[in-house]
Amino acid sequence: MGHRVQYLIKSGGSRTGYYSQWGGLTLELDLLAGPETALRFVRGQRAVGGWLNEMQCDGAAIIDPDERRLLWFSHYLRDAAYRAAVLEVMTLTWQGWRLDWAYDGLREIVDALGEDGRKVQRLRTIPVPDDLRTPEEFMSAMPQFHLSPEAFPPGSEMPRELPLGTPVPAPAPDDDEPELACLVTVVKNGLTRAYMADMDASWVIESGVDSLTDLYEKWEPVTRWPSFPSSGVHLNADSRTGGAWTFSALNQVLNDAETFWPGWRWEFWRDRYREHLNRIGTAIDLPGIDFKAGLQELRSKFDAHQVMDKGTRAASMLLGLIGALRSAAESNELTVQTESANAMVHRPMDLTPEEKGRVHAALTALRYRS
Repeated sequence: MGHRVQYLIKSGGSRTGYYSQWGGLTLELDLLAGPETALRFVRGQRAVGGWLNEMQCDGAAIIDPDERRLLWFSHYLRDAAYRAAVLEVMTLTWQGWRLDWAYDGLREIVDALGEDGRKVQRLRTIPVPDDLRTPEEFMSAMPQFHLSPEAFPPGSEMPRELPLGTPVPAPAPDDDEPELACLVTVVKNGLTRAYMADMDASWVIESGVDSLTDLYEKWEPVTRWPSFPSSGVHLNADSRTGGAWTFSALNQVLNDAETFWPGWRWEFWRDRYREHLNRIGTAIDLPGIDFKAGLQELRSKFDAHQVMDKGTRAASMLLGLIGALRSAAESNELTVQTESANAMVHRPMDLTPEEKGRVHAALTALRYRS
């Protein structure tokens, strides 16, 4: 359990790594007030020497006071307006610093330190045991996996290796919380159709060229979506070209695009979603991006974070659950051993009135500027 983050402070020719079990949900809030505050926060976390891998890591940051550079990413800044507000506020609170988003995720962070980013690469497939030959048998033995019936029809034979992240259609969000949804558009015979996949762009690209016929053409196209997507992939089957953008990270998947899409040419648009929208015309109707609403949400989250951050809340809930399970087990005369050390692998930090005021001043300035 957790929302794991790794932090690196690079200074004076050396670097020190730090880790938080619960900091992923609020990485941007812990960085928001500026470099001095961020350095103080990071130095209060647990010092570590190793690396997570891409499947475990929800965000990471390198703070380099010598070069005055911040390189970071978070998998939780999925809402377009909120993310834009965060990045704009940080241009004011981190004045004089170079602020870079690690669009290739943890591997870009590791590469920036002169190490081989491939060592943190996530698995793309898992072996399927020989005795699990149908989707029903596989899901019965491994209930943590859900296999799409479109990709794995009931009674069909399972492959020897199962790709992780097989695309499935995204359910429409039914509340105000942004969902992880990738806008996938396909051009075929001059006709553009739009789909929503329940995953990030990197997984869609890794599904390969066969997904055009095996999956997307079996889905129902969507012409309207109630929330703005968090990433996008444009597939032009007529010209055999593709493009992708993300508010999160692509994990260098386009470096291997020839493996998944042989003969195709790809463009990486970073977070420039308009590159995508300009190519699809009226294929889908998406809501506008309300920057002022993003600023308002950021102010609310920042203020709430100073009262009790989500890491503290999550640790408290986990410890409460452990206590309840222990009591229930002991009431049935069972002996229980629990490991709760990870619950406290996150240390919140109080900001000074001046540090809070700096963030509020930036929020106010941007509200009147927008």
